[in-house]
Amino acid sequence: MKKSTKTLAGGLLVGCLLFGGLTVIPGQADAASVSAKFGQTVNVPNKTDVIDNIIRTGKGLEGIAHYSHNYQPGKYMDCSQFMYYIFQKNGIDIHTRDDDRQVKLGSYVPKSNLQKGDLIFYSTKQDKSDITHVSMYIGNGKVLHMANSQADITISNLNSSWHQKNYVTARRIIE
Repeated sequence: MKKSTKTLAGGLLVGCLLFGGLTVIPGQADAASVSAKFGQTVNVPNKTDVIDNIIRTGKGLEGIAHYSHNYQPGKYMDCSQFMYYIFQKNGIDIHTRDDDRQVKLGSYVPKSNLQKGDLIFYSTKQDKSDITHVSMYIGNGKVLHMANSQADITISNLNSSWHQKNYVTARRIIE
């Protein structure tokens, strides 16, 4: 009796996998396909898993993807295209590869309240009138970003002088 129960359970699992009844994919959280909107956060039931997978996706591109304004998904991207790509690969459509539009997504987060997955926006303009860079907070005072054509994807210290000097705001996309 035990053997037939195991066989039945195994058969059901295989059937679910084959016919799409089970949506768990190793290494990916099931964020389904959700759409971010300007001024609103995206509610995802497995928020921590989704954020960890977005970060893992970004880190996984180190040494593979390179800085370029000529978007070729997963290969050539600038900072905002990189954010667009890693969110999209994890089921969240942020609709834009433009950092000036990404800064309007989600909700404002004070720097003192940053959480993993929050996007951080910078400006190298003296009057801070134009967003010129975006990164993602990954915890412990670190950010993940497509830095520039010399560094490509990198992890930086949020408290470094460049990040301190050019910081403008942060936005939470996933709630």
